[in-house]
Amino acid sequence: MKQKFFTALILVAAFSSFAFGAEADKIVARVASQDITEREVLDFIKPFGQQAMMLYGSEDGKKMIINDVISMRLFALKAQEEKMDEKPDFKETLENTKRAMLAQAAMRDLVKDIVIKDDDAQKFYDENPKLFVQPERVHARHILVSDDETLEKVQAELKAGKSFDVVAKEFSIDPGSAANGGDLGEFPKGVMVKEFEETAFALKNPGDVSEPVKSQFGWHIIKLEERISESTAPFAQVKQQILQELREQKTQEILEAKSKELEEKYKVERF
Repeated sequence: MKQKFFTALILVAAFSSFAFGAEADKIVARVASQDITEREVLDFIKPFGQQAMMLYGSEDGKKMIINDVISMRLFALKAQEEKMDEKPDFKETLENTKRAMLAQAAMRDLVKDIVIKDDDAQKFYDENPKLFVQPERVHARHILVSDDETLEKVQAELKAGKSFDVVAKEFSIDPGSAANGGDLGEFPKGVMVKEFEETAFALKNPGDVSEPVKSQFGWHIIKLEERISESTAPFAQVKQQILQELREQKTQEILEAKSKELEEKYKVERF
């Protein structure tokens, strides 16, 4: 997919400063008689994305973030006292930051009124059916061990009738699936290592368990949970994804067109 340079720039500050019913002018702390408002705290965490905003929604998270802002104020006061803001490299960085923020503000203003309708998404879905084909895939579990001795123990436990997921929790060394009883979820061809994939897709019926197969990671025993035939994702499942993609495309088009227009307005020289 084409890299969305312009879109990435404007998404940096996409989160609202008024999340969680925040009061912009509410004073949350004071350092050297200087107030710290909730707006400043929220502006501080904006670049860290939605997870930071969610963290601020909890009492403990709010305290931690406010403490970080207080620390920032303290170090800023120290820097001012030592006249670091008068150094040439600081002034250059400040100017570059200001320039980037102005550019982002101009871009956000250009695209703030973009509206993508459900009908637009439906039209894109209907005209591009191949994009929404979900290939054949399997839902499988596995038990991964590193040595022959453990492999023999695992086989003995399974042969004795012990539940596959229980044995996986006990013996599997796969950190990503052991705690979930070896569950790997659904996956299509081309995702797993060759030896594993060939064995998993060779299993026919739910409940089938493979013979041990070796890969670069060790010995695997695989259990088939389900086979899922190739299908087309329903519109309702992909609608939000399409709306987002169309909005990003429209944003890119508007910003690229404006950039070309601005190149004609302002003299541009490339060396």
